Amino acid sequence: MSTQKPTTQRQRLEDILSGGRWWTLFEVQDECRRRFGSFDSETALSARWRELPAEKRMKRIRQGTNKTYEYRMVA
Repeated sequence: MSTQKPTTQRQRLEDILSGGRWWTLFEVQDECRRRFGSFDSETALSARWRELPAEKRMKRIRQGTNKTYEYRMVA
């Protein structure tokens, strides 16, 4: 995690997802609002997700659901 406050959606997304925990887009959206006071839509966060380097992205279906994806980044 960075020590500076992220200023872009992509920076906020990377900051949240780089902590090692799995997040749904809704949870990331809520965390952006809580942590940074910024409203980022799930659609926009999904678009920023696709811009991240493929080798750093991890995505899976949340256990106990059929279609709820969760995301995180690896170093």
